[in-house]
Amino acid sequence: MRLLSLVLGLCIGMAGIAAAPLPAIADACFDHNGSTMRVTNRNGQMTIRYERPREALRPAGVRRGTVLVDAVEGPNGIRGTARVFSRHCPGNPLTYDVAGHFEGDESFFLEGQRQVYAQCQPTGRTTTDILEFFYVGEC
Repeated sequence: MRLLSLVLGLCIGMAGIAAAPLPAIADACFDHNGSTMRVTNRNGQMTIRYERPREALRPAGVRRGTVLVDAVEGPNGIRGTARVFSRHCPGNPLTYDVAGHFEGDESFFLEGQRQVYAQCQPTGRTTTDILEFFYVGEC
């Protein structure tokens, strides 16, 4: 069973014990390229935010709480929108579509094609981004 689904199931299961139902929310922290990410799953709606961004991302405007991915988790995997941040255009991330899947309980991957920009200007080229997330524990 996938980690986020397991945590989500625990939240739902606890609702039956408590006097008032708990919302179906799961939070877990993952490493992504040296940054700690908070992954929140609310009834299949996933948001991946920077919890502790690596220092190199600060000039691009990335702070704690900055959203990297908005996605939906369904029976066929994960689909959503990712962002690329640049120090040349802080506060104006490039967005692109991603899709992916869980690899057991400890990791998940997203992949998508995006435009290549040079100093905030499109170059006419595209590249494939692969975003890897590795479980580090509860947030």
